[in-house]
Amino acid sequence: MASLQLSPAPSPRGRRQKLPTTKLERYVLDDTDMSQHYSINDLKLLTSHKKTAVYKGSLKLPDQEDAVSVVVKTDFFAESPRPSVFEHEADMYEVYLWGLQDKSIPHCYGLFQYDGEDGRVSSFLVLGDCGTPIEDPRNFTDSYKSKVIDAVYFIHFAGFTHGDLSYHNILNKDGCPFIIDFETAKPHVCEMKEKVFIGEERKELGCTEMMRCAALVRAWADLDVKLEGVYTFLRMDLRRGNMDYLLSRLTHCNSDPTVYRPYVEQLVEQVEARREHYRNIPREERLIVPE
Repeated sequence: MASLQLSPAPSPRGRRQKLPTTKLERYVLDDTDMSQHYSINDLKLLTSHKKTAVYKGSLKLPDQEDAVSVVVKTDFFAESPRPSVFEHEADMYEVYLWGLQDKSIPHCYGLFQYDGEDGRVSSFLVLGDCGTPIEDPRNFTDSYKSKVIDAVYFIHFAGFTHGDLSYHNILNKDGCPFIIDFETAKPHVCEMKEKVFIGEERKELGCTEMMRCAALVRAWADLDVKLEGVYTFLRMDLRRGNMDYLLSRLTHCNSDPTVYRPYVEQLVEQVEARREHYRNIPREERLIVPE
């Protein structure tokens, strides 16, 4: 049975408990013989909540000379440990989504459990360090937005929905997004039929979570476009061939709305140019829905 040993580490504020430094046994997913021993040093507390605490440290692997930067998620300090929830999350990383490890989800080094004297089973999930949570989507490039959407979609393509998609569950590491926290992941048949074209008007995708993902990264263009000092148009209406309708919206501004034609035409050309720009983004930078 594989085991893990933690170095002494600070406890969350107000907690007298100390992390266990005895060997923790690995939660085994199958009958594979696993006799390696792991150790994590230099543990630092990153964050703590009522249900979990997260540490960062250096993992020493038995077959590698250099240590690996990892995070350790634990319910050791929680009032009620949640072994089944952690086991479910470990299954997501190591069984159902294993092909996405190191690509769009962290590498999972295993789930280790501690049997306390009071019968409590505390969990320690060890994952590769994949950066920090995203904060301001206004700074995202179009390419990065597409990468986030891809990462979530391929979880769906593997047959699952994340269940708790939010900024703090999307990490950024050197320009690559990684999705974490699969406690509430569930089997899912994705009915997404449309590609996401970054920068175009919002449209129904056929999947609630993919719609949420697109909204989180601000994939859609603004709904409204202003003709300064005159009128605010719906972006979806600003199209070539729609000029008569657009001018009809301005009759309350002037009895002869055709005086605004040059300005409206210019606005339409700007919006259409943006549409053409996004349609011409290389295919590999878009979300490609497999046939």
